[in-house]
Parts: sequence; structure tokens; C-alpha cells
Amino acid sequence: MKISESQIEELYTFTRKHFVEHYDVQTELVDHLANDIESQWEERPELPFKEALNIAFKKFGVFGFQDVVETRIKSLNTHYWIAVWTIYKQFFTLPKIISTVAFFCVTYITLKYTPYFNYTLAAIVGAFVLVYLVKVVLLNKAIKRQQKKSGLKWMYEDVIGQLGGLLGLASSIDLFFSRILDFESGFGGYKLIVLSAVIVAVGILTYVTLFVVPKNITLYLKEQYKRYYV
Repeated sequence: MKISESQIEELYTFTRKHFVEHYDVQTELVDHLANDIESQWEERPELPFKEALNIAFKKFGVFGFQDVVETRIKSLNTHYWIAVWTIYKQFFTLPKIISTVAFFCVTYITLKYTPYFNYTLAAIVGAFVLVYLVKVVLLNKAIKRQQKKSGLKWMYEDVIGQLGGLLGLASSIDLFFSRILDFESGFGGYKLIVLSAVIVAVGILTYVTLFVVPKNITLYLKEQYKRYYV
């Protein structure tokens, strides 16, 4: 026996009732449940659909589908950061390293010769924070518009909206820079070089995660999950 179209829809409803909101994860689970039910029917053709579904669902354990959801989030976050690293390291190879070195020199000279070190550093950090907040808000608004238009919610969109988990790390980066403002007199020589390098590294990471990856990762993940797109 084969699963009917109406039963497939019941499986989608079943996954939603068990707190699986993303269509790509729903589809993965529906495929798994359908295959399991059909395997049961090969041995017991008389088994009712709902009973077979309950048997299949119990095989997911105490936490139901949540383990699958968490595994998928980890997998997509891994794909996200692979994409980030692939693009990020290009800024330290020719020809982009020229722009990176120039960025570093401008940062170092600015911090070295400014008579207002604290204000200058605060302005740099403020610019990062402003760009970060504005871009994250716009990015998530765009994702919500797309979800409303399609009527479907995709997990990869949520990963992009959360910047692969970077939202939590961003507060730590801001805290790091705020602490530096208390040690103005201690920044000179190699410490200023290190500080300039950190600013450049964070600046490139901000650019890659906010502007480059959201566009490229969508194409990449759609290719990885193209079987879900019709």
C-alpha cells in the first residue's frame, strides 16, 4: 500500500501540531513517516493509518521531532559558517588583501594620531553597531515579507535572520570594545597594532555576514535543499 495525497496532508498537519513550523523540516519528517508507515503496511496491510503513524512517531523517542529540528539547525548553522569562512578568508589573499591592508593602515593611523582616542574608538564601535542593527532589522523584514508571500517558513531563512547564531556573539564583541575605552593610556606600540587588527577583522566579518553571505547563502542552501522547491 502507498500513502495517499490526503494522508500526506495529514502528515504535514501532524508535524505542525508537534511544533515543527519550517516547511523544509516538515517535508523531511513527512518523507520519513510516510516511508515508515508504508514499511509497516508491507507486513500488516490491515493496520489503520493513524495507528501506523503513532508507531512511527514513537520511534522518535521522548522528545519527538525536537531532536530532528535541533540537528537541522546545527547543520544549517555549520553550512552558514562554512560560507562565511570561505568568503572571509578571501580578504586575506590577493587581490582583496590590498584593500584589507589599506583598511588596517587607515585604522592604525587614525587611532595613533587622533587627540581624542576614546571618542574616535567610540565612533567606530557606534558605526559598527548602527550598521549591524539597521541591516539585521531590514534583513528580517525582508524574510518576513517573503514568508508572507509564499505562505511557507523555511529554516534556512531563520538561520540567515539570526546570522548563523552571530546575534549572541555580537553583544560580546560590543562589550570587548567598551572595555577598551577604559584603557586609553595603555594603547601604544604593538597593542595599538593588535587593536587595529581586531577592528579590521570585526569590520570585515560585519561586512561579510551582513551584506555578502545573506545573498550568497540563499543560493547555496536552495541548491542543497532544492528537492523542497517546486
